Amino acid sequence: MKPGTDGAAQGFAARLWREAECKRSWVCLGLDLDLQRLPEGLPRSVDGAREFLVEIVDACADVVLAFKPNVAFYLALGPDGLQLLRDVRDVIGERALLIADNKVGDVADSTERYASFLFDYLEADATTFNPWGGRDATQPLIERPERGAFAWLRSSNPGADELQGLQTVDGEPVYLRLARRLAEWNELENLGVVVGATRPDDVATVRDVTPGMPILAPGVGAQGGALEATVQAGYGPEPAGVVVNAGRSALWAGSGPDYARAVRSKVQAMRSAIEAARLR
Repeated sequence: MKPGTDGAAQGFAARLWREAECKRSWVCLGLDLDLQRLPEGLPRSVDGAREFLVEIVDACADVVLAFKPNVAFYLALGPDGLQLLRDVRDVIGERALLIADNKVGDVADSTERYASFLFDYLEADATTFNPWGGRDATQPLIERPERGAFAWLRSSNPGADELQGLQTVDGEPVYLRLARRLAEWNELENLGVVVGATRPDDVATVRDVTPGMPILAPGVGAQGGALEATVQAGYGPEPAGVVVNAGRSALWAGSGPDYARAVRSKVQAMRSAIEAARLR
């Protein structure tokens, strides 16, 4: 379903919930490209990557809610990588959502150009963004109700507490104070937050102050995130779901000619695990 058609006025969060429940899948498959890890038989080139990504999308589009390419992995390949990213958008079509993982954050003039690239050129359904510049700096990314914007709030890397965990004068960590502010920004019901699955206790804390906002949870798999605890901590009433990212351990699950089948198997296992956790 293209933005601007049925249900767009409700905001992106409602659309996300509706499509996830229709598919019975809250899995987001990361497409962070690495030419050196392409399966046997594929050239380690942009052309090989294109063949790989087309096979992965075709194998998984019906069992994932979204695909999430990290834009940096494509920009690193130069103009051919940018074209590859656009090709991936075309291959996905309307079969799944596209979340462009770009974590953009700048003053408003620059952010307007990022929004144009992400939403007009790339036609992403949603993006990630860095909210630390304040509302005026991020407004161009959050002013389109039909497009989602996930604020990079609580990251999954070990050193995140160096800044995110700093205490405010009243003893509240900075990331939680920011979460409260993001909830205030969510007037168009199109905002979400990124909270690493490596921190399920923080998922619960953020959920308490961001009702009605979806959570994007990276870090399951190679980073050791706790899927069941994250799901149980993060789900709230509609549209407050948890989009669980299947990252490196899923994308590179197969190294032989049946690589697409191996990735699909990983995704299906995660899909089932999410549903089971929701029912407990």
